[in-house]
Amino acid sequence: MAAPAPLLFDLDGTLVDSARTIAAALSSVAIARGGHRITAEAVRPLVSRGVGVVVASALGAFAGDPQADIAEFRSVLAALPAEPGDLYAGVPAALAALQARGHPMAIVTNKPEGLARILLREQRLDGLFGAVIGGDTCTVCKPQPAPLHRALAAIAPDGEAERAIMIGDSDVDGEAAQAAGCRFMLFEGGYGPVSADCYPVDARFSAFDQFDAVLTALTAKSMAGAG
Repeated sequence: MAAPAPLLFDLDGTLVDSARTIAAALSSVAIARGGHRITAEAVRPLVSRGVGVVVASALGAFAGDPQADIAEFRSVLAALPAEPGDLYAGVPAALAALQARGHPMAIVTNKPEGLARILLREQRLDGLFGAVIGGDTCTVCKPQPAPLHRALAAIAPDGEAERAIMIGDSDVDGEAAQAAGCRFMLFEGGYGPVSADCYPVDARFSAFDQFDAVLTALTAKSMAGAG
């Protein structure tokens, strides 16, 4: 019997709808400079494009030095408590079931590792993952394959990349999975954007109460193909 597949999860827009907290941090910075409140709706489409785009778009005419603006935003964000309701519905139960079945799991996010660990701890998910790879853990971030390979080396050192599954909501995740030689499950309830004709999508789901059935079907299909 094959060992459970290693699972690599994106964080923002996949496990956690963190747009409200991100918007609150951006609003704090913008209002202090004479700007206006930033909405979660404005933030969601920008998250996968990187923190520089998010901050510059939010601050607009009130933006200053890009690196200083990012540092100020991250400092404010780190001090804001996460909201329990920001977890997508069904996430805790789905992750607990996966852990019970022996799936090695890791987070691979472009959020800085320190902020990712704070968010996981506040959402009480930190004990579920064998590795947390942030945007600053390696010298490159997604869609480069190195962060995924780093995660696999930590949670499944004898595993092959083609057995692993990357779960994410955007092109960045799909392109990273393709580059790393992993399968890709697309969460259609996240932020996007998605141009799925640019990379293979092995399975799709729109809510975490579907996750187990979709994962089981994908695993069975892969085993049949291997046979």
